[in-house]
Amino acid sequence: MNLDVMRTFCDLVDTGSFTRAAEANFISQSAVSQQLAKLERDLGTQLITRGGGMVTPTEAGKAFYRGAHEIIRRYEGLLGEVRSASDAIRGVLRIGTIYSVGFYMFNPYVREFLQAHPEVDLHVEYTQWTHIYAAVIGGEMDLGVVACPEKQRSIEIIPIGAEELVLICSPDHRFARRKTVDVQELNGETMIGFDANTPTRRHIEKVLKRNRVEVRIAMEFDNVELLKRAVEVGGSLAILPPGNVEREVEYGDLCFARFRDSRPWTRKLGILRRRGKMPSPAESKFLALLRKRV
Repeated sequence: MNLDVMRTFCDLVDTGSFTRAAEANFISQSAVSQQLAKLERDLGTQLITRGGGMVTPTEAGKAFYRGAHEIIRRYEGLLGEVRSASDAIRGVLRIGTIYSVGFYMFNPYVREFLQAHPEVDLHVEYTQWTHIYAAVIGGEMDLGVVACPEKQRSIEIIPIGAEELVLICSPDHRFARRKTVDVQELNGETMIGFDANTPTRRHIEKVLKRNRVEVRIAMEFDNVELLKRAVEVGGSLAILPPGNVEREVEYGDLCFARFRDSRPWTRKLGILRRRGKMPSPAESKFLALLRKRV
């Protein structure tokens, strides 16, 4: 019997759903059912009852859940202690960050950290948000830095402030000379956005909907650099943090305008770490540095 099976069973009891237990452990619903069947055969008793769309543990299932939950808790505590002792010697720290935060906000903190702690072997990966969540849960990354962090059972979120969002456009757009715009002026406009499933894109759509504004998305990108190039050559609009376009604005390739709104346009930033994992000394130092943003 392995810990992954125990963890899946605990998630099944916690969520009451084979589907959600599968999603939490990045396996198929069929795999959850197979794990449960083998577990019940090995233990020689029924652990789960199903009926009326509900998943309920039997008395034996409740006993197994309590024991498995305690084993997982103790194992993760032990793993944290071992990694902490190991990292204190090797100073290994693995961090993932999304492109639009890492390339523009994150790098100065990396340089400051390495100057203060040159003994730490720091690995920074710039990647997509979906990979960061999976890697933090799976232990491949110690920390993840993302925008619009989303709650998950196995993830602890540490807020580190927020970034302003502004309207960007090419120099020949009619908004190019504007310092501010009213969000209502975007109604019916053609825009370029992040991929539909990204947290920042979903957040922007919620803000537009709150203001009863509808736009047409002409192109979608998962890379902020490609998104900016598309705005430059396409003569359309996009919404990004101003820090993402500082260089282009300086060179005259892009312009931006702030929103006139009763509530400021921002996106939250957060650090992801696996819930219950003890931080290494290097991780604690880096967290302290990032918390300066708050």
